[in-house]
Amino acid sequence: MPDETFAEYEKMKTFLSFGDKEAAALQSLKPLFEQHGGGITDRFYEVLGQNEATASLIEGRVDALKATHGVWMMELFSGDYGRGYFDRRERIGQAHVRINLPPEFVEGVMSFIRAEGVALINANVPEADRELAISALIKILDLDLIVINLAYSEERIDRITRLTGMRRRLIENIIRASKK
Repeated sequence: MPDETFAEYEKMKTFLSFGDKEAAALQSLKPLFEQHGGGITDRFYEVLGQNEATASLIEGRVDALKATHGVWMMELFSGDYGRGYFDRRERIGQAHVRINLPPEFVEGVMSFIRAEGVALINANVPEADRELAISALIKILDLDLIVINLAYSEERIDRITRLTGMRRRLIENIIRASKK
């Protein structure tokens, strides 16, 4: 993705008021998610395996995918949400595009993780710290979703560029002009 995409990610961090306070709150959640994240991942893959549209995508690969999912989940609590974090999320989005995972399933995944994460926080974090912890979790999951969804948008523009032979900038200008 172009560097403009990273700039959009940074703008969204500002828009969502995601800063040092949220990064620290997420880091404080790391031990909790280290302890319970495997259960969330197991439940998540159980749901995927029961869904006709996703079961075939994970068939024969569940253990490897769970390991990858575990790494993804723990990075949510790393405390570093700059360029390296963005680049890793960008690669995840590109992988989803490559395997033809419908974008609505990515959104469903984030909804599942949000619900499970909020329940975990509500059950284990002192009441005085819950609001910030939940807010930080929701914000980072939303930022992840934004970056992953951008991979779908980028792939579509790239596909149109390849199919038409038109330059990317021209296609983007046409898209912008059609909004007026």
